[in-house]
Amino acid sequence: MNWTVIWLDPPLNEIARAVALAWGTPESEVITRAMARIELLLERDPANAGESRAGHGRILFDRPLTIEFEVHDDARTVVVTRARYNPAPGSP
Repeated sequence: MNWTVIWLDPPLNEIARAVALAWGTPESEVITRAMARIELLLERDPANAGESRAGHGRILFDRPLTIEFEVHDDARTVVVTRARYNPAPGSP
């Protein structure tokens, strides 16, 4: 059964900035693929994605992205609260 994934504006904007900076380079595709994998993991089994943190919090690393999110079992909802772009050396 799928979970609802809600991306707050700040993490979504962070990823959009990263894609915009990398536009037209292979790194743009790397970011897009990581985002798709993250979305799929969160929709399918967020309680086992990444590492646990305090309360409902979890963190997930899928290079070049790191996201922090909360899992709310009662509403079957995942809220992405933070995202960071961690470019490889030499990336835009």
